[in-house]
Amino acid sequence: MENIATAIIAIGFLMLFQPFALALYTYSFITMLAGTVMFIIVSKFPE
Repeated sequence: MENIATAIIAIGFLMLFQPFALALYTYSFITMLAGTVMFIIVSKFPE
């Protein structure tokens, strides 16, 4: 689950720094925020 959350953060980062689509740029912060919140939640789970 942590790998998925990290991938979501990376996708949001790539969306932020691409010069092609304004819609991707618009949702990049929300995507990164969702990935960060997901990472915080799943990092509390016991292994």
